[in-house]
Amino acid sequence: MRRLIKVLPNGITVMRIILVFVFLYCILQEQRGQMYSIIVLLAICISDLMDGKLARKFKVTSKLGAKLDVSADLFYIVTSYSILVILGLLPLWFLIFIIMKFLEFISTSKLIRKFDKVSKHPFVFDRVGRTVSAIFFIIPGVICFLHCFNIDNLGHIISGILYAILIAGLYSSYSRIKGCITLINSRQAQEEI
Repeated sequence: MRRLIKVLPNGITVMRIILVFVFLYCILQEQRGQMYSIIVLLAICISDLMDGKLARKFKVTSKLGAKLDVSADLFYIVTSYSILVILGLLPLWFLIFIIMKFLEFISTSKLIRKFDKVSKHPFVFDRVGRTVSAIFFIIPGVICFLHCFNIDNLGHIISGILYAILIAGLYSSYSRIKGCITLINSRQAQEEI
C-alpha cells in the first residue's frame, strides 16, 4: 500500500499528459467534441491540483515529481494553446508570451536557488506568477466554453482576458528579474567585504 501511495502523485501527473492527447482528439472533433474537450480540461485541472496535494499529504514529494509536474503543465499549456492558435481561437503572440514566461520562470528559479540553499524545491514561485500560471491553465477551457456556446463578442472577451494576463505576467517577470538583480548585487557586495 505504501508503494502505491508513493507512486500515486506521479501517476496522476503522467495521466495528465495522456489526457492532453484526449483533449487534442476532442477539440479536433469540431462541434461534437467541444463539450467533451471542456470535460477533459476539467479533468486535467483537477489532476494538477490533486498530484501536488497528495504528494504533500503523504509526504512523498520529490524533485523528480516537481519537475515532472512542471513538465506536464508545460506540455499541456503549449499543446493546448498551439491547437487553439491553429484553430484561430487564440493569437500566436500569446503562445509566444507563455513560452517566454516559462523560460523566464526556469532561469530565474535557477538563479534564485543558486543563492537560496534553504528551499528543497527546484522551482521558486511568486504570488503573481503563480496566479498567472493558474490562469494559463484554465484559459483553454474558457476558450472552449465560449466557442462551444457561440458567445457573442468572443474576440473582444478573449482579447481583454489575454491583455490582462499579459500585464500581470509582465509585472511578475519584472518582479522576479528585479529580485534576481538584487540577489546578484548583494552577493557581489558580500564578496567585496
